[in-house]
Amino acid sequence: MITRHGLRIVGLLALVAALILLPSFLLGPGDSHSVTYNYVWTRQFGTEMAKGNLYPRWLPGSFEGLGSPAFYFYPPIAYWIAGAFDAAGVSTLAAINMAAFVTLLLSGITMHHWLSARGTYPLAGAILYMAAPYHLMDFYVRGALAEFTAFIWYPLIALAITRLPERRGVILLALAYAGLVLTHLPMAMLIGFFLIAPLGLHKLRHDRRVFWPLVASGALALGISAFYLVPALTLQSHISSQLLWGPWYRPSSWGLLVHGPLLQMLSIPVLIAGLAFLSLSAQSIWSFINLLAALAALGLIPFIWDIPPFAQAQFPWRLLGLIEFATITAALSCRPKPLLLGLGLGLTLFAYIKWASEAAEYLIKPVPYAMIERDLPDAAEYLPAGFDAKLITDFVRKPDLAAWRNAQTGNEVTVVRPGEVTMHRAAFPIWRVMRGEEAVPFRGPVIQFEAHPGHYRIERIYLWQEWVGLLISVGSLLLLAKAYRSRSRTICAGDNGSRQRKALPSA
Repeated sequence: MITRHGLRIVGLLALVAALILLPSFLLGPGDSHSVTYNYVWTRQFGTEMAKGNLYPRWLPGSFEGLGSPAFYFYPPIAYWIAGAFDAAGVSTLAAINMAAFVTLLLSGITMHHWLSARGTYPLAGAILYMAAPYHLMDFYVRGALAEFTAFIWYPLIALAITRLPERRGVILLALAYAGLVLTHLPMAMLIGFFLIAPLGLHKLRHDRRVFWPLVASGALALGISAFYLVPALTLQSHISSQLLWGPWYRPSSWGLLVHGPLLQMLSIPVLIAGLAFLSLSAQSIWSFINLLAALAALGLIPFIWDIPPFAQAQFPWRLLGLIEFATITAALSCRPKPLLLGLGLGLTLFAYIKWASEAAEYLIKPVPYAMIERDLPDAAEYLPAGFDAKLITDFVRKPDLAAWRNAQTGNEVTVVRPGEVTMHRAAFPIWRVMRGEEAVPFRGPVIQFEAHPGHYRIERIYLWQEWVGLLISVGSLLLLAKAYRSRSRTICAGDNGSRQRKALPSA
């Protein structure tokens, strides 16, 4: 039950979220790094959800109408939120802003809950977390809506681990980590290694009973996420996934000790150093987590970013979200030393100023929404396998699709002469070409097949990966529900026992 005090806290955090996002509410989302994808994905999610398709894995309008399997591979939670606003009739730009507002507010609420359990300045910590520099840079500069949403889960994951081996800890950790997997997969991997592993080991040192509940929580989390994970991990060969791993997207390219782009983005290593200074006074597990993540983010742990699965993280400095969380947790649990506090605040202020100036530039820069609305350009890695990478001509990775603009549109075609037919549809295994009751083989990168006179149609089929993933998710949720019911019965039995003991006459 939410108390009046709780409602006041939520109201205050909502006001903070509104003030932080006020520039975007007034001017619209700026020309950030991912503004195109935020618009294209939110718009199509909203359209499909309004039709009753609540999990639109295939986006039919992307790539000038060829379609894209983006959400067979990209986690859905951020765009479920944004798409729900769009489906409700809010403009797409307002839906993006509202999704950012909701997720920023939720990250503050979860941080408040975490710090309340620790008894360390929960309101101040929640506001600091919401206004942390990388938190804001993620929205205003990078436009990384999903990673921005991922901030919700870090405090809940930490809180769950501190509650282990209790059943409530298992349930919370399974749900929170599943939520992170379904929000941002690279961050889920990084949080697994840089938060769950060290904090779990720290807990295990004091209570060996933690091991199996920790393992069970992880297994349940992956099971709950299976409806997304199974297709995402098994269908990579059907898209242009090699485009994800060019030099810019290779994490080993971002270390301080290599000739790479990190030093050109000076605010990142400066902020990491500043946050490290702010947490050093605590000398706790949180200082250790901060230092470990900082060294990894700067590429100072040898070879780590060349080893799977770390090699798939793309940008090591994504760890800044965790570093900010660990810094606030650590700094609020002790009295910082003046010198470390001064150095930390000074370096952090530099990052604020640098990213605030970038955000201001992006906010006033015109966004070509007319072109985006017309072509619905999608991420190049979701182009069908076999697409000629030479047709991707510029830094924004927009492909040249001119060769297929005049291809046959729609789901059906009547052929009067034998020959090759090209359909205006990206090839992906969810499609089947039928002539009567006979399946006709086709090839990509768009659907092409040899045809004889007759009527052909394209059918949507569901893959075994979708069914298997769904069954695993349902089974995992049933197990979690059973654990929750068992916990509820235990609590009720304990309450009854207490009441019976109170009813006994005193000796």
